[in-house]
Amino acid sequence: MPANLPPEAKAKWNEALAEKNPKKKLQAFQEFLSAIPKHKGNERLRAQIKTKIATLKDEIAAQRGKPGASRSSWGVRREGAAQIMIFGPTNAGRSSLLRALTNAQPEVGAYEFTTQRPVPGMLSYEDIQFQLVELPAPQIDSKGDYQIQPEATDLIRTCDGLLLIVDLTSNPFRQLECINNALKEIRISIHKPSSRVEIIRQKGSGEVRIAASGSQTSAKPEQVRELLHSYGLKNALVRIYGDVSLDDIEDAIVENVTIYKPCLLIGNKLDLLIEKRISAELVEKNKGQLPVLLISCLTGQGLSHVGKEIFHSLTLIRVYTKDPNEPKPSGHPFVVHAGTTIGELARSIHSDLANRYRYSRIWGPTSKFAGERVGSEHILGDQDIVEIHTE
Repeated sequence: MPANLPPEAKAKWNEALAEKNPKKKLQAFQEFLSAIPKHKGNERLRAQIKTKIATLKDEIAAQRGKPGASRSSWGVRREGAAQIMIFGPTNAGRSSLLRALTNAQPEVGAYEFTTQRPVPGMLSYEDIQFQLVELPAPQIDSKGDYQIQPEATDLIRTCDGLLLIVDLTSNPFRQLECINNALKEIRISIHKPSSRVEIIRQKGSGEVRIAASGSQTSAKPEQVRELLHSYGLKNALVRIYGDVSLDDIEDAIVENVTIYKPCLLIGNKLDLLIEKRISAELVEKNKGQLPVLLISCLTGQGLSHVGKEIFHSLTLIRVYTKDPNEPKPSGHPFVVHAGTTIGELARSIHSDLANRYRYSRIWGPTSKFAGERVGSEHILGDQDIVEIHTE
């Protein structure tokens, strides 16, 4: 069972969670570790915090000896419906892809490691936009393995999804293997797990809301709320996929988990590929695991499908709201994850809208008939139109 931490330990946890400076964060986690009572019931939690401390030390050490370097210098302000990182080896076509899909003008060179800093651009898909960010290529060690920069690690762990690009003309299977291994090193998974937990910290008066998909026999809602409260989390949305335990919840709280990132695998330079079987094998070997799109940045082949594939890989939906006094809905949709309820949509718009909620009328794919009256637990679908009525 999760530890019943003393007030001193909980205070140190909250301090570590809020701290942005890596060195001060490290110190706060060390103090939190010291405040955890040393008994058998806390062994797992202590091991988790030791792992976080070791990771922070590695990240701090990686920054030493870099004149003028700072973690924040790679920061990219989020824009659009989702933020997607373009990641792959040098000369695979990252810059060419960004140029072809967006208004960005990154430098494109025949030499290796042309891109030195993240470059953002906006990709339009129907009536929404995605922010694509080209990351510098990972470094390559003496064994030929990829090493992701600490600055890139920060961006990858906080983005909404990944565009993984490989060069079809240069052993794409080995490239994908190196990419996958490098992402595993920073605790990122590109393969959707059977069960997982997402904890989204929110602002508000203080409420832990739980959204569960599938079986949830091992972790009861009241136990989950009690555990979050013990860590000082009073306002959060907990998304549970599959059957998870309280230990899984605790792992998510202390962020000692491998994070799943939806991704689209792009095979570039299709126009230069002589052995066509390679592209077919890449699709077949990843069937059921990763969506694969074969393209050519030079000829434009396949590029028109990128936006649609991103939209589906992120499992997003568009919801249009309509004022009760207006005949037509807003032309600007809210973009949310599939499985979102009307109540969750109302809360994301404004907490007061959720607090005063009475009922909704809905038009679109999930309505039985036009203008159907539904409650806050109604699950939305792509291109639904919602009219929210309040007290």
